[in-house]
Amino acid sequence: MRSIPVDTSKVQFIGTGKVAERAEYVELSNGERRRSGNQATDPDTGLPLYVVDVLVNDPEAQRAEIAAVKIPSATPPETQMGQPVSFRDLVAVPYVDNRSNRVAMSFRASGIDTGHQRGGKPQDQAA
Repeated sequence: MRSIPVDTSKVQFIGTGKVAERAEYVELSNGERRRSGNQATDPDTGLPLYVVDVLVNDPEAQRAEIAAVKIPSATPPETQMGQPVSFRDLVAVPYVDNRSNRVAMSFRASGIDTGHQRGGKPQDQAA
């Protein structure tokens, strides 16, 4: 499905410190999808996929939201609780949730920049 670029200048992403391996799913002969037990990989880079949870602070919204962003990376990306996070090439991918038959959004990025680490150098993660 088509991806939609996200204008990251309009919102601020705040780290939660939470990251997880993205599970690989396989389609069974009856059409159901199940976890394979393996970590998913990015089809373009072949790198393992991770899901990074961030708080989305939109000044125009009444409430904040948590977004899960998929990132290909050789090592698990890291965010610090409460610290700003920037994504490279962030896109939203709409899809139909098979359980609810509603349109949902998935987020993907090519990389993550988590601000300044010890020594004042920005931490650059992902492909």
